[in-house]
Amino acid sequence: MNSIPVHKLQDRTDRGFLLKHFTQEDIDYKQSDFVGAHRDDHYMFFIMMRGSGSTIVDFEEKTVSENQLYYILPEQIHYRIKTNKAKGWFIAVDPSLVDPECRNVFESWLGFQEPVTLSPDEIGDYDKLLSIVDRKMANQSERSMNLNILYALLHSFFELAASNISVLTNVDANNSRPAELSMRFKKLLNENIRAYKSPSDYADMLHISEPYLNEALKKITGSSVSFWIKYKIMIEAKRLLCFSDLTVKQIANDLGFENHSYFSRFFNKETGMTALTFRNRVKDPNNVSV
Repeated sequence: MNSIPVHKLQDRTDRGFLLKHFTQEDIDYKQSDFVGAHRDDHYMFFIMMRGSGSTIVDFEEKTVSENQLYYILPEQIHYRIKTNKAKGWFIAVDPSLVDPECRNVFESWLGFQEPVTLSPDEIGDYDKLLSIVDRKMANQSERSMNLNILYALLHSFFELAASNISVLTNVDANNSRPAELSMRFKKLLNENIRAYKSPSDYADMLHISEPYLNEALKKITGSSVSFWIKYKIMIEAKRLLCFSDLTVKQIANDLGFENHSYFSRFFNKETGMTALTFRNRVKDPNNVSV
């Protein structure tokens, strides 16, 4: 099986975060040789002040335009962002530095996040705040740097971002019971999707009723338990089809399907194509044969 590269933040910094102000000239000069699909063990935020950028995140093309905020979750597979006359800010941060209330907002869509358009005043606020962080990092030596101050400033950034995102997604950035259950469900889903695929299984793990779990998830994410279970299965299946050499039968087994024929029918029903057709299309768009 081919492995999907994982970029680890600790290989680049011991502070738990990276902050960079970028221009198109900087990007052209420091162009990375690595352009293939990968995932990160951290959040990545982009504030696009000028120009635009595009990438593919979990098989969906995303374009970040001028005056927009966008972010990529740790588990999502994506390509390096390609920019056009771009200027803005890039922040990579370890999830442990992000308060649970903000993470509830960032992860409420479980991978459906879209770029958020910001007002001129909001763009100005982000620019001023991140400029302060950047200046404090530049003016202090590693020995004298007060990380608590930097973390406090970053917390303000997360609060601003969560506020902007919650307006678009109708997710309340508080530690409410539904928000807490949503985060716990997401963690359980990531850990147990290969073994458990029934909504009642997750309700039992959370010691609540299935209707109550459905109600909580619909309030926070807008979708039901069964929707997110199917979504997680499909994302994992697509990743394996695209980034591994496993056969469809092996992928079915890897995902916990005892009957690979059932998995094939499930995939076809959800996508309108066979698993092999999907594999051929993503690996060679000109080849659409089964």
